[in-house]
Amino acid sequence: MTGTDIYFYPVIAFGIALLVHYMVISLSHRKGLFLDEQEKIQKAHQHPTPRIGGLGVFLSVLFIAKEQTLGIYLILAAIPAFLSGFIEDYSGKVSPLIRLVIMSLAPVMAVLLIPGGIVMRWGNIEMAWYAGVLITLLLSVALSNGVNFVDGQNGLAGGSMLLTFISVGILSWIYDDSVLFYIALVFTAGILAFLLFNYPVAGIFLGDSGAYLLGFLATITTMLLAGRHPGLSPVLPAALLIYPLWEVCFSTLRKLFYDHISPFRSDRNHLHQLVFRHYASGKGYLPAILLLPAQAALSALAVIFAHSTYWLLLLLAAFIILYCCVYFYERTFAAKNEHSIAVP
Repeated sequence: MTGTDIYFYPVIAFGIALLVHYMVISLSHRKGLFLDEQEKIQKAHQHPTPRIGGLGVFLSVLFIAKEQTLGIYLILAAIPAFLSGFIEDYSGKVSPLIRLVIMSLAPVMAVLLIPGGIVMRWGNIEMAWYAGVLITLLLSVALSNGVNFVDGQNGLAGGSMLLTFISVGILSWIYDDSVLFYIALVFTAGILAFLLFNYPVAGIFLGDSGAYLLGFLATITTMLLAGRHPGLSPVLPAALLIYPLWEVCFSTLRKLFYDHISPFRSDRNHLHQLVFRHYASGKGYLPAILLLPAQAALSALAVIFAHSTYWLLLLLAAFIILYCCVYFYERTFAAKNEHSIAVP
């Protein structure tokens, strides 16, 4: 790919996504399609909002096909992830199990399709085929759901994924990987177009289609980055994906052992929801400003220490400790606030 092409096509992808988001928002409000359910317990916005931002992102992603080997295989593998969410965005009646089954096809296809099985190698660690499938599957499903968890807050899901792909782009440039650099540029362009309609005022959300798509693509591209460059730490993907990844892990553990409810049950006790109720006072743009700097700082440090498993593990531990401390502080504040309201 020429030097001009590597920047030209991401610009076109940005323009296409921008146009699609504008048309989708207009059509959704006129026809009543893809609008979020206002009775959802985890809802943070006041007006019906389209949840089909994944369509514009997916169409922008198609421009990675210019990289005719890796790009085309990534698109083919991403189709099940996108479709599993798109069907739910349209009908709202697809069971979590069916979505999980369809979504799971994406990482399996990635392992099978990507030349050389590079998705099954992290740094100097070679994985057996079944181990590669299992790890890719678990990470992809976890991250897709993590992105979906934070999608209801203005700019949070898109901003988190933007930080990840910017980091992938920087490291690809440093390691002279023009293929992944171009792919990261296209993904970044598609997310930027989405964020123009999602932040600071949310005119559209990613929806399940966008969350599952970006979660899958972020998983594969970070694993590819570590796999294609043995000097990089195998812990790097977790460091670049830490916020949505830890969000889903922590939420699952919290629901099981702290709240004693099913991990599949929706609630209003995710960190971004607590922060929204505590600080935002209806200002939906504030949680992203308050929460994303932690991921931005870790991403910057992860780029600097991308070769060091030791330092990346320390960074992951620091993020997890900080997250837990902030969470339980906010949870305690929420409990006291609810108690004071209940007591006359």
